Amino acid sequence: MSSPPILGIHHLKLPTSSIADKLAFYTTFLPFTHLVHLDHRRPVSGEIYGVIIQHTQTDLVIELRHNPTQAVAQRGWDAITWSVETRNDLEKWREWLCSKGIECSKVLKGVTGWVLVAEDPDGAMVRWYCKESHDWDVNVDTDERWLPST
Repeated sequence: MSSPPILGIHHLKLPTSSIADKLAFYTTFLPFTHLVHLDHRRPVSGEIYGVIIQHTQTDLVIELRHNPTQAVAQRGWDAITWSVETRNDLEKWREWLCSKGIECSKVLKGVTGWVLVAEDPDGAMVRWYCKESHDWDVNVDTDERWLPST
């Protein structure tokens, strides 16, 4: 007997210490739209404890969930790596992020392609990796902040 089918990913969930700050990051600097009608509110107080955002180009849905303990635990972790076509696209993303005051890495050489890294408001790493590739090479760029060796 085989397992029942899975259609794909429904949504991803990212923890945050501040919904407002993380929401602003994803909707101002990345192409996401806040789906206000799906805000998660506590029944009695009406306090928002989660918001839903949707990537405008792929329709990927992410929940930003207020969970400061988990957000602190995931500082430096890269839960999502976005895909772009070329190394030049990474350079364009770098230029965009820098123009918005977002600190990010230079375009770094990975084992088969290139990567760009920035931090979100909780200190989680947001990465972009390009489909353009080079031959497998273990002599990759290292950077203790953006690509730690451990």
